[in-house]
Amino acid sequence: MKHYIITLVFFLMASSFIFCQQLKPATEAQKKEILSQISQTAAKTTSLQCAFVQKKNISVLSETVTSSGMLYFKKETNLRWQYNKPYSYLFILSGGKVLIKNNNKTEKFNTNSNKLFKEISETMIGGVRGDVLINNKKFNAQFFVGSSTVMVKLLPRNKDLKELMSAIHLTFSKTDWLVQSIEMKEKGGDNTIITFTEKNVNKNISDDLFRIN
Repeated sequence: MKHYIITLVFFLMASSFIFCQQLKPATEAQKKEILSQISQTAAKTTSLQCAFVQKKNISVLSETVTSSGMLYFKKETNLRWQYNKPYSYLFILSGGKVLIKNNNKTEKFNTNSNKLFKEISETMIGGVRGDVLINNKKFNAQFFVGSSTVMVKLLPRNKDLKELMSAIHLTFSKTDWLVQSIEMKEKGGDNTIITFTEKNVNKNISDDLFRIN
């Protein structure tokens, strides 16, 4: 189970290029506007399909591991992460159940069987939707504004999450107010980076993609 928890953590990430912009702390008025825009967008988003590129930075090895694939989301809690290159890896979250397929090995289990696993699964869904940041019971949020993006820095308040990560950075485009990237910073210095592209919103997505038999 610990292996799968660590694997899930690697899905939570963001892009370092946002620091190339002049990000400034948001004023209270800007914070309210950001929360309003993100909440409205999350409420209107019933499905999301997009490509992604993931970069895992390993500080000890001074190495970056790059992979890519497709992400599918369908309200309320259906999520599919499909890694296509350089390896095949599938993660499906649907109705509190999880399927993980790695090569020819398939594992299925219930998120309720592990409290930390459930926390991470909920954070994954919230990260994709963008509204996890308004859950102050789990995170302290700091808001920053750039010319074309906003960044929300989330600091875990939950003891279990604190043991796995030091911060999550969510980047939103001011154009569509969808999550553009997510960064998870680990306590050991590593970080995982994913950038979302080719976003298709509210298109028909087959339930078969989230089926866990």
